Amino acid sequence: MKMSFKIGSVWGIPIELHLTFILLMIAVLGLSVYYHQIYSFILVVFLFVFVLFHELAHSLVARHYNIKVRKIVLYPIGGVSEIEEIQENPAIEWRVAFAGPFTSLVLGAALVGINYVLPVKLMFTPSSVVISTGNLLLDLGYLNLLLGAFNLLPAFPMDGGRVLRGLLAERINFTEATKYASYIGRILGIGMAFIGIIDPPYFLLIVVGVFVYIGATEEAEQTIGSTTLASVRVKDVMQSEIGSVRPDQTLAEAFEVMFQAKYHDALVEKDGIFQGVATWNEIIKVPKDQRDSTKVEQIPLKNISTFPDEAVFEAYKLMTREQIDLLPVVDKEAPTKVVGVLTSEAVANAYEKARNG
Repeated sequence: MKMSFKIGSVWGIPIELHLTFILLMIAVLGLSVYYHQIYSFILVVFLFVFVLFHELAHSLVARHYNIKVRKIVLYPIGGVSEIEEIQENPAIEWRVAFAGPFTSLVLGAALVGINYVLPVKLMFTPSSVVISTGNLLLDLGYLNLLLGAFNLLPAFPMDGGRVLRGLLAERINFTEATKYASYIGRILGIGMAFIGIIDPPYFLLIVVGVFVYIGATEEAEQTIGSTTLASVRVKDVMQSEIGSVRPDQTLAEAFEVMFQAKYHDALVEKDGIFQGVATWNEIIKVPKDQRDSTKVEQIPLKNISTFPDEAVFEAYKLMTREQIDLLPVVDKEAPTKVVGVLTSEAVANAYEKARNG
């Protein structure tokens, strides 16, 4: 089931709403009407418009540095700009990360300032349906200031964590900078959770603290993993022999090859020419009683591969994105000739060996 839906694009960047965001808006609207507070719903709608501005700032600065922006997805807890990984360039990283909070802070200050010159007060009194009032510009200004300040907290996965790492990495190596930023993030997360426990009115800080702690931990592990595997090439860990299937074989036969190789995907070749990868997810879409008569060539194949000299970590990111368990390795001079396969197990073993070595 598709969990996010495109609602348009801005400067060529696709904008999507996550399903949970849509459900939240419906719930907020229902509660606002029930409690006669439609003004609260208006604030939430405007807030997510400003969250979009926040994410667009990240994206536009990234594009300025020729970094690809895949899309922006709006979630109930905010937005996410899906930006290609910045290759350990601290100056670019902290600028891209700082752009969002800076935009929110500038918008917040501007709205608060405008409110004192030209206040906009909304009042709703249509019979007994809705009764609510508020200083729209002032409240939106404060919300933007809060959004900017919160995202500048020096902890992953907030922007402030990346700003801190980028600034540290201009003085020490990237891995050490990540470790320090991660330590600060975890301490901050524990502190938030502790405040939430001892002070019940701030119980939501427990959730935020756990979120921050997990985000800081995962960022550190991912960075350490990438730097650990930076010097390892695919050819160093690939397997030269693994079972393959032909396009004219049945899905039942493909299952047998997967079972013997202990992987959820199967390499497909025809007369020694690479055809693609038959994945578990595609095969199980076919009813079990039809797999003896359905050929491999009748299901969609993933036509992806890597080269022997590619970095293992980069190849593994491709495997993760495509949700496959093995990645064919082809000859760079003859891309239809498979010379081996990279498996998720081989990547895990390489990581453990490099980390312990």
